[in-house]
Amino acid sequence: MDKVQRIKELTKQLNQYRDLYYNNSVSKISDQEYDSLFDELRKLEEETNIIMANSPTHTVGYEVKTKLEKVKHSHPMLSLDKTKSVDDLKKFAGDKDCLLMCKMDGLTVLLTYENGELVQAETRGNGEEGEIITHNAKVFENIPLHIDYTKYLEIEGEAIITYDDFEKINSKLPENEKYKNPRNLVSGSVRQLDSQIAAQRHIKFIAWKVPITSGINKYCVDSCSMICRLKFVESLGFEIIPYEYLYADSISYSLKHKVSNLQDNAKSLKLPIDGLVMAYDDISYGESLGSTGHHPKHSLAYKFYDDIYTTRLLDV
Repeated sequence: MDKVQRIKELTKQLNQYRDLYYNNSVSKISDQEYDSLFDELRKLEEETNIIMANSPTHTVGYEVKTKLEKVKHSHPMLSLDKTKSVDDLKKFAGDKDCLLMCKMDGLTVLLTYENGELVQAETRGNGEEGEIITHNAKVFENIPLHIDYTKYLEIEGEAIITYDDFEKINSKLPENEKYKNPRNLVSGSVRQLDSQIAAQRHIKFIAWKVPITSGINKYCVDSCSMICRLKFVESLGFEIIPYEYLYADSISYSLKHKVSNLQDNAKSLKLPIDGLVMAYDDISYGESLGSTGHHPKHSLAYKFYDDIYTTRLLDV
């Protein structure tokens, strides 16, 4: 196990012990054993410069905002064009290597790091302007507050609540306050003024894009490769989107199998998804295609189901 994975494991383990002790008066291990694990975590954090948001060594206090401030994005955060046809995905790929990724059903969030510190988190909003939710991002379960990378870095991804956590939270709410799905719950949680509410909702961040970087070519074999960038931020402690890599010469016969693999993967991980996304691995090529007023041309969403809306019958 590498050091980053050990940090994540220890963070989760120690938080479980703390929860049992403070909320259920249960001591599952001795104080000496707890202190030993705590010291191991602190030592690994010092060695790697990576500190997860919910690290017991750096417990973050809760913060209350009077309002959510607006912010203009550094780049357009547009919606994606959609299809329900696997054949359309094949046509989209053409002769290019692509990534096929789970399309998370949560709330899109952009994280910004400077000098190794999380300095801002913002919602997608209308694509041009979003809301600053940094106080809530700091209590997400799985993002690093501090990373071993001092250059400017932006990471785009999805704030989600797994189906397991959604069902646990919903079961404790009165019938008239229950949420219909994880997406509604995470959206309401991320936009709260009091970060203590978000901290209780087990929100996770899944990275699926690294749009803006500075000096990343020093760490990536190919800084214009989407997968290289994702693997780089994964090495910094981020959880990245489940994906399948598609080589151009194999897409025609392997695509359906890859689609099925990702569906099964999301189901086993209890991840809320509403489809898949295909994107060109070559970032420069994808950006060269430009965009419409609605969507960029570097990616295409594959929807499993029709969009379903609740309507009212007014007359027959």
